[in-house]
Amino acid sequence: MARKARVKSSTGIYHIIIRGLDMQTVFEDEEDKRTFLKLVHDYKAICGYEVFGYVVMDHHVHLVIREGQSTVSNIMKRIGVKYVARYNAKYAREGQLFHDRFKSEPIESDGYLKTVLRYIHQEPVRTGKVTEISRYPWSSFKEYMDMDSIVDTQTVLAIFGKEAAAQRIAFRKYMNEPSEDKCLEACREKIADADLLALLLRLARVKTVAELKRLSKPDRNEMLKEVKSLDTTSTWQIAKVSGFSQSVVAKI
Repeated sequence: MARKARVKSSTGIYHIIIRGLDMQTVFEDEEDKRTFLKLVHDYKAICGYEVFGYVVMDHHVHLVIREGQSTVSNIMKRIGVKYVARYNAKYAREGQLFHDRFKSEPIESDGYLKTVLRYIHQEPVRTGKVTEISRYPWSSFKEYMDMDSIVDTQTVLAIFGKEAAAQRIAFRKYMNEPSEDKCLEACREKIADADLLALLLRLARVKTVAELKRLSKPDRNEMLKEVKSLDTTSTWQIAKVSGFSQSVVAKI
């Protein structure tokens, strides 16, 4: 079956998600996250794009960029190929790391640009990494609040007012507002039961469901916390596949 054509943005701005193959961790430590962000920074000069936002999680990345002389597909291919080569060399592995095709959606208005940025800046809070968006070091929120290095902040801040100080106050307030934004929700890949089971067994370093259920409570909770952070499954599905009760999974 032919792939569905990527929807083009009339503004050139896209919200992009790239995920690890089979939900695997693609950023093992802080050095990996720095390496990826440096590539995003370095390829700006080569490909001529602008960056309006990002968040780097352990298993996936959100980016908001405006393509320039290179298409968004070419940009992501160049960054991805370079990162995978460095990752494979560092961890003495071979083969694919990311899914073949990244997900994207066009951003056609200032209003939706604000919505997407709030959505990605709140991702670490939604997944339980931190309690406040300002505490997560691997998102673009800090660049809007302090000094930009990767992000072209002025384009977005201009949406929030004319005076620099007022812009940042309004930006911070909006980014911290409780929301139920659902961005790129239709494109999210929901994990199949068989793939979820394989992931659970791999994280637990066991081979059977019986062994899974014999995990110590701390090991079990750590594994469940990791799986729930992926945002590609549900409490009900995890309980069904793992054999743990729904109440146990829900409490993690």
